[in-house]
Amino acid sequence: MCLLLALARNVATSELWIAANRDERLDRPWQPPRLLVADPPVFGGRDLTGGGSWLAVNLRSGFVAAVTNARRGAPPRERSRGSLVVELAAERILADAVALLSELDLTRYGAFNLLLADTAARWLASNEPAARVARAEAPVVAIGNDPLDAPSERVVLARARAERAAGLAGAALSERLERLLADHGGEDPVCRHGERYGTVCSAVVTIAGAEVARYRFAPGPPCVTAFADVPLPE
Repeated sequence: MCLLLALARNVATSELWIAANRDERLDRPWQPPRLLVADPPVFGGRDLTGGGSWLAVNLRSGFVAAVTNARRGAPPRERSRGSLVVELAAERILADAVALLSELDLTRYGAFNLLLADTAARWLASNEPAARVARAEAPVVAIGNDPLDAPSERVVLARARAERAAGLAGAALSERLERLLADHGGEDPVCRHGERYGTVCSAVVTIAGAEVARYRFAPGPPCVTAFADVPLPE
């Protein structure tokens, strides 16, 4: 996934909203969100080439692990960043996932930017150009394929739009985020189209307290593919 937004807010309860576009080679096989790990229950899309996932949610503790490629064209490395997402999401709580991330040799994985988040905290990590793990203090964060401290205009503008939408009521916020993910405006649009590479799917996930309240998914470019609620395992 090449654009990832996380919005934390306090309304009736503490909430975390995730809005994400996965940009990938159009011929790379994948499966829509499903149960990836039974215990603890980890739910997300599955990449069938590298293994793992680009976005996975721990349904028991209500936290998210998600990744973007930090650099296109980077040479392959020993381990799949998608497998890292699932490994982290299978930890008991967010703090355990952050501790594991801090212990791993991140240089073994393909170049990545990564988010770990629940309603109380957001952590960002990268291994390009060097390994780093840091807590994000802003209530709205956005990452793409660029270095975390040098985001592209696409990422900066998407974050600004998410910040302006953060005060909307739940249904209105979901609709606004879905429209943002489908946007074609500007020289580097949020929803990308190409002959071999582009936006292949989108998700808007809502976590309230420690519960995944809603998982909205578009199994194609969101500009032409409707979002629908995905049933979550009981």
